[in-house]
Amino acid sequence: MKTQRILVPVDGSEMSNFALHEADKLASQSEGELTLMFVHEPATVHLMDDNYPEPKEMTETLMETAQNCMEKLLATLTTPEGHRHSVIERGSPAQTIVDHSADYDLIVMSTHGHTGLKQIHLGSVAERVVRGAHCDVLVVKQSGDAVN
Repeated sequence: MKTQRILVPVDGSEMSNFALHEADKLASQSEGELTLMFVHEPATVHLMDDNYPEPKEMTETLMETAQNCMEKLLATLTTPEGHRHSVIERGSPAQTIVDHSADYDLIVMSTHGHTGLKQIHLGSVAERVVRGAHCDVLVVKQSGDAVN
């Protein structure tokens, strides 16, 4: 399998970090490029018949925080510095990942990122990426983790 360009969606969860380090091993072994992607889905508050978008200041703060987190994650990788990159996008996580997938040879992601109700949602992100991606997708699961 050609793995010259690897995309890793990250959300800061333990499972996401596990997938990142598995992808880092693959990129290092194949001397490939590794791109971390964080996708922020802006919140919308529904009140009665009106929708209120996430305040601009909140979005800017979240994006700055995401950039700082990405820089810290990049610094932990063994993939050579010139071969690791990060991308921060806004939108639907699954659709954004699928939209970028044609530019990569492989997507490495975790089965679930968060627990509780978010786990159900993020598990469906992996499923939608597997179904829609234009490249191979490796879905990793940390050993010992049970899916409820």
